[in-house]
Amino acid sequence: MQNFANKFTTYALKNSLGATATSNKITGENTTSYTFNNLDAGYYLVYVTGGKEIQSSLVTVDKDTNTVNLKTEAPSITKTADNDTVSIGQVVKYTVTGSIPDTTGYDQYQYIIHDELSNGLDFVNDKNGTALGEDATTVNVAVALKDGTDASTAPTTANLDTANNKKMSLDLSAWVKANQENNKGKEFTVTYYAKVNANAVVTEKNKAQLEYGNKPGETTTTTPSEAKTPTYPLDILKKKSGSEEKLAGAKFELYKNATDAKAGTNAITVSGSNGNYVVDSTSSTTVFESVASIDGKDYNLHLNGLAAGDYWLKETEAPAGFNKLTDPVKITITKTSDTEWTVKKNDTKEEDKIIDIENSTGSLLPSTGGAGVIVFAGVAILLVFGVAVSFIRDKRKAC
Repeated sequence: MQNFANKFTTYALKNSLGATATSNKITGENTTSYTFNNLDAGYYLVYVTGGKEIQSSLVTVDKDTNTVNLKTEAPSITKTADNDTVSIGQVVKYTVTGSIPDTTGYDQYQYIIHDELSNGLDFVNDKNGTALGEDATTVNVAVALKDGTDASTAPTTANLDTANNKKMSLDLSAWVKANQENNKGKEFTVTYYAKVNANAVVTEKNKAQLEYGNKPGETTTTTPSEAKTPTYPLDILKKKSGSEEKLAGAKFELYKNATDAKAGTNAITVSGSNGNYVVDSTSSTTVFESVASIDGKDYNLHLNGLAAGDYWLKETEAPAGFNKLTDPVKITITKTSDTEWTVKKNDTKEEDKIIDIENSTGSLLPSTGGAGVIVFAGVAILLVFGVAVSFIRDKRKAC
């Protein structure tokens, strides 16, 4: 019976058979049903279109009210990123997943994916981050059917908004219609790339929406599907040991592993000044320097644009008159939610997300390490040598 109803529906739609009663589009935020009134007794075919697939049922109408439950899922898409967190300069692969809707009976059908990047991202043409041309009107995309069926007839570029090149639209209307015979209902993916720029922040997010429908001017736009790719800051309070006095002139480098930090190789490149820096893969500079203060902040050195993970902070030069740290400091950034994260210093959580780095003066061994360790070791060697000489002399006298 269901098979007959489905075939009847397809025939009716393809041959434009007149309906006894039509509901047209069910609209309204909380509207999920439609009531047909004043029908003659008899058999009726009820169907719903505009979803991933057409749903239909044969029903008998008599003196009692009958209810037909047709469960159909409206077209939708989801957008995901290949990384949960990102660093400035990183290329992110985005994937939009959808399915080919059943457009039987429609003379035309609009199926358009709209995507909008946030200020911290720029469209690029491939995984290598190839930039768009200055006057580019399109960006490269790749469409694939998830079951491996050939999708080479799909568009390979999406159009950029002429007023805002962070917006693009991919019109799959013709491709969707052309795939009704063999591929309707199948899932497909659209992939494209964006590069994280210096404007990236923790709340970095971007969205994709689907516009669909069979009547121009009466299309439906889905709720945005957001892919959130936060990037994190490293805030440092450089101060005098045992005091709240902030110290300017301390120079640091940041590394992705302890081996590089100790060897002083492969430091993360940065750009900026006056205590404010960003990760910059195009820069040749690796050093960032503290200042006396940053207005309104409890820290005096800021580096933005780090993905979650472990880092090693190495002091390369201490302020004049202070001892330099002897060992790198381990920094751990962990994502806890889309907008929250934790920061640890040498595996101890910093509740305020600020890394305190203290410097001592003089020749005493500072609590955080410093040049004083060399002086201390030298004095210790001299003392041991003096004791040994004294012992030898006493022993000779005794003989």
